[in-house]
Amino acid sequence: MKTSVRIGGGLGYWGDDISAPGKLVREGALDYLVMDFLAEVTMSILRKQMQRDPDAGYATDIIPILRDVLVDAVDRGVTIICNAGGVNPVGCARRVQELARELGVGDRVRVAAISGDDLMPRVGELLERGVGLDNTETGEPFSDVAGRLAGANAYIGAEPVVEALRRGANVVIAGRVADPSLTLGALRHAFGWKHDEWDLLAAGIVAGHLIECGAHVTGGNHQAGWEDVPDMAEIGSPIVEVDGHGRIELSKTPGSGGVVDVSTTIEQLLYEIGDPRAYLTPDVSADWTTLRVSQLAPDVVEITGASGRPAPRTLKVSASYTDGYTTSSLWLYSAPDAVGRARKAREVLERRIARLGLPIDAVHWDLIGMDAVHERRTPRTFTGRPSEVVLRFAARSQDRAALQRVVVELGTVFHGPPGKTTLSPGRARVSSVVSYWPTLAPRELVHPSVELLQEGTPS
Repeated sequence: MKTSVRIGGGLGYWGDDISAPGKLVREGALDYLVMDFLAEVTMSILRKQMQRDPDAGYATDIIPILRDVLVDAVDRGVTIICNAGGVNPVGCARRVQELARELGVGDRVRVAAISGDDLMPRVGELLERGVGLDNTETGEPFSDVAGRLAGANAYIGAEPVVEALRRGANVVIAGRVADPSLTLGALRHAFGWKHDEWDLLAAGIVAGHLIECGAHVTGGNHQAGWEDVPDMAEIGSPIVEVDGHGRIELSKTPGSGGVVDVSTTIEQLLYEIGDPRAYLTPDVSADWTTLRVSQLAPDVVEITGASGRPAPRTLKVSASYTDGYTTSSLWLYSAPDAVGRARKAREVLERRIARLGLPIDAVHWDLIGMDAVHERRTPRTFTGRPSEVVLRFAARSQDRAALQRVVVELGTVFHGPPGKTTLSPGRARVSSVVSYWPTLAPRELVHPSVELLQEGTPS
């Protein structure tokens, strides 16, 4: 058994730099490459795609990424773990299997698909078993959105990843496995950590959380010193080297831009965790307050002292529902008294839209460049008179036709006042809205599964 394992964080979201995974595999001396593709809204997008095409529903960036990196990963013995499967992990795994054959390594690749997080087909069953599925943030009852449900996926943990690796997979394609649990699965497999060794599991979650957002931790989200981050255009991806006792060394792609220091590390540790005394994951409740972070060398930081307690009895469920329609437009006003011109345009449009008498649920206006973000601050952060300002209009309605009529009315802005440029090409689009519905489900009612698609022989 190895004394330490190196894991690279190749992707922080669907749409991240697709060249980063290849650089990590070829330059990072990795044992595992982990890629996180999914956010809450991503699952809804993927479900809409699968409704149009049953072969879709996964993050398509996985194919060009693997076209670049798969052969090198196989040659170097790097195992790939990701949640690119979205709402169709088996379909994604089959496409990866086809790609492996195209690249001439089909006999050396074992692809596993992890499913079971998709609760959409089981919503009725869960309700019958007394699971309320009410909104955990607002307390709203599930009945408010039941007829408009668009998706529901539980955040599952590392156990199915461990199982896939135990069965010999060297490419693991998961659905909604929680972001840091991808890394924890690799560490549990590598070191034989048990499902109830809470401090070790917490260390694995820390390691996973550090790399799950890609270059965030290497300076890309450096709030305290962004102006000093070197060569951000060539920013490196994070690498964690973890030993069997849970000690972590954080670094980045060799020779790359960016920075890894105590500040960037702590900023990422605190990113989106809620209570630092109890970061709740499907695997463990991790306590951040016992961590020790220290600089070992330039771009090398040590993290120790992780501690954990048993995981919560429920799993987070990311659900979504259809919520009407929206439209928005942008106009740039310049020349003398740009702000006055923009305010006059707003007044004209407000009156013309109001006289239509349409069922518009909400209208929002911004003067971007005039404290649009900090409009509630006192004193205001901007007190000058800009020579240019952007007027933003946005509206929502349950009635698509109503918004389409509003879009026509927006064309009257061309009649005055002068001094404007339309920043949105053509007429504004009316788009459907999918809103987020966070809820919980008992973990014993969620049943992850592992399917091994390829009986190849990994190198």
